[in-house]
Amino acid sequence: MKKGKLFLVVSMFFLVSMTLVACGSNVSTSKSKTVSISKVGKVKEDKKLSALLPSRIKKSGEIKNGIDDAYPPMDFKNSNGQLTGFDIDLDKAIAAKLGIKINNIPTDWDGIIPSLQSKKFDMVLSAMGITKERAKEVSFSKPYFNGGMTIIVNKKVTNIKKIKNLSDLKGKTVGVQAGAQAIVDEVDGIKGVKQVKKYDSATLALQDLANKRIDAYVDDFEVANYYMQKVPGTYSKVVLNIKEPYGIAFRKNDSKLQKAVQKAVDSLKKDGTLTKISEKWFDYDVYK
Repeated sequence: MKKGKLFLVVSMFFLVSMTLVACGSNVSTSKSKTVSISKVGKVKEDKKLSALLPSRIKKSGEIKNGIDDAYPPMDFKNSNGQLTGFDIDLDKAIAAKLGIKINNIPTDWDGIIPSLQSKKFDMVLSAMGITKERAKEVSFSKPYFNGGMTIIVNKKVTNIKKIKNLSDLKGKTVGVQAGAQAIVDEVDGIKGVKQVKKYDSATLALQDLANKRIDAYVDDFEVANYYMQKVPGTYSKVVLNIKEPYGIAFRKNDSKLQKAVQKAVDSLKKDGTLTKISEKWFDYDVYK
């Protein structure tokens, strides 16, 4: 065989071999992306996890997330109008791990599950308590955070030492956040409570508490800690032995996305990223 023909045959064999190898691989060989999150650090894409995403997410390059943007320190707008908080850092880290972007869509809390079901967004990562009623409508991830129910009072009006549990709110007007169903159910069950007042946001409720329009406000401990640090000397709190696990909500038929996101969360917990986010927002590790 002439050298020219031999070279041509070898070249064609090499090209065909490389094509077969490339087609046989499910994981992209492109360089993994890295995203930096303020006071948390860098999060690197995991190609094996990004390969698990449903085709619509790969095509769009983003996950749309429904949030309540008035629930500090979990989800809220800072003084510059930018979204920030524990959940915001978490969803950024999840998106980075999956090699895509996150698009947070502020939504009225009462309509957040119907909006998820109507495909306005892909998931809800926004301090949503896992309840039996909600689980009938959505599919939840494993708990990524455990909230603790807390009674908050106006320090100048109420002696917190006299408040030890929910039954001590008998005869009082108590504020709750509409849509925080687990808390609403607990407060509605208080015998002899004067009135249960529902608010669209924790911010509005705590303003009324400061202005003596309600006697107490019941919410999760992270909310109490945040506001007590912001306005020292205004509020007092008592943490109850009632836990409320938070989960990420998905449509029930969106199992591929749920699996990919869950594996990303598991990876972030294992590599210490969740601990760093916790320490940034709460000054301690909630995962210990």
